[in-house]
Amino acid sequence: MAPSQATEDYYKFLGIPQSAGTDAIRASYRKLALKYHPDRNPNNPQATAQFQLLEAAYSTLFDPERRRVYDLQYESIKRNSATDSGKNPPPPQSNSNNSDQLYKIQIAKLEAAIQQLRNREDELASQLAKAKKEHSISQVALGKLQQEADRVTKEEANRNSWYGYFFAKKQSEEEKQAAQRRMVDNRAARSVREAELKRLVARVLTTQSQLDDIQRRVREKVDERHRLQIQEMKRQQDIRLAELRRQQAMQREREERAREDAERRRKEEQAERLRKAQEAERVWREQEAERIRRAQEAERIRRAQEARYYEGKWDDGGKWDDGGIWDDEGNPDDEETGSSTSGQSAKGPERRKSSCLHRAWWAEVEGRHECERCLETTRRFAFCCPGCHMVACAGCRDTLKRGW
Repeated sequence: MAPSQATEDYYKFLGIPQSAGTDAIRASYRKLALKYHPDRNPNNPQATAQFQLLEAAYSTLFDPERRRVYDLQYESIKRNSATDSGKNPPPPQSNSNNSDQLYKIQIAKLEAAIQQLRNREDELASQLAKAKKEHSISQVALGKLQQEADRVTKEEANRNSWYGYFFAKKQSEEEKQAAQRRMVDNRAARSVREAELKRLVARVLTTQSQLDDIQRRVREKVDERHRLQIQEMKRQQDIRLAELRRQQAMQREREERAREDAERRRKEEQAERLRKAQEAERVWREQEAERIRRAQEAERIRRAQEARYYEGKWDDGGKWDDGGIWDDEGNPDDEETGSSTSGQSAKGPERRKSSCLHRAWWAEVEGRHECERCLETTRRFAFCCPGCHMVACAGCRDTLKRGW
């Protein structure tokens, strides 16, 4: 499987020159690993992507073979990286950091306010419970005083009735004065208790009102904190969504550029192959034309030589000079060949075989002719040897010219 196409400027990301060695690459990697590790940047949504890019840069540049392949593509990657920085600038981190800090400050203020209100609520609840307890004690004491006053009033009423006039014990002046003092003290104590009860009731109502207001404010602060938390969650989601869309757009642009580069390289390679094929075809055509020219020139020279050769074999009377092997009628000479002339004479091709090589250009003869070699009759034309005037078909002509 072919390695994936790199699209990031690893040298720029690591902050090292292209000629840096393995020690510089390792030192830069360790330094940036501490900076971009996700565990050290829990609030940075890009920490994971940056750390993955760091791992890819280190694994590519530290391996000599992968670095050699990357360096071959580095000029194109550097141009594409410059284009990316102009078209898709990274989102401003300062605004995001300011928003995070503002959110943390607001949440901290709300938490402090809620804690203060809860402390105040506990204090008011304690005061309310104490006031209610005091109110109950005062009510009990006032009830006892009222019972005592009712008892004294009832005794006085019984004493002033006819039954008391005849049967009740007569009180002395001192006892009457003591009873009157007790009544006055009772009325004074009841007045004090009643005033205290009114004060305690007002105190309970005030404390209860304050407690209700504190509880309402606590609910408002809690609701505001919840609203801020929801807003922060939505903001973080929007940031992640925007970052995802930006990365997807960059990925689409990188893929589009990669496809365009691949298409451009394919077209260049195709044009180069076509150019080489055309050049090879041109060279082949030139070589073939040169070969044909040389063959034609050799054939022309051979024909000229054969023509000159055969021109010297004709005598002044227009007959072929066969060296005395054949007589005037075409029969073999007994004196030269040492054989008898009785019987059937030899065939034309056998008579001429020793004297004609049949290498000259055979002329085409129109009409029906009988091949002197295979004895077959041609229908339209035959060929005639200019040296021995032998008539043959096309197949026998080729065979005789090859010397078979």
